[in-house]
Amino acid sequence: MHEGLRHTRGAAGAIAQLLPGKGLMKFAGVGNIAASIWGSSIRRAVSLNGTLGHEARHFREYSYPWEAGAVAVLHSDGLGSHWTLDENRGIRRHDPVVIAATLYRDFCRQRDDVTVVVGKMAA
Repeated sequence: MHEGLRHTRGAAGAIAQLLPGKGLMKFAGVGNIAASIWGSSIRRAVSLNGTLGHEARHFREYSYPWEAGAVAVLHSDGLGSHWTLDENRGIRRHDPVVIAATLYRDFCRQRDDVTVVVGKMAA
């Protein structure tokens, strides 16, 4: 991604891999990308400073515990930072598309673009 974006204004980006058989989520992010895992507790993933295509000094993969029934939420900085899945009772039981759409509807910053990706394992 970094090399492919050199001719552009740059971007923030992330890659997440859910490995339920190993009980892990692997994550690597650069820029204003947030990621969190909502299970029995809430874990926030680390996204490194920088801009893909321009100023990204380090790339690092982090591993986080993944438990059955957990929900992973990744989003750009166009989504407000003060959201919680617990504000909508039972939202975690819904399809990932419904969760992403609800977060977008309720917390989108109107002056910025936004990307919301939600992942969870089918029951």
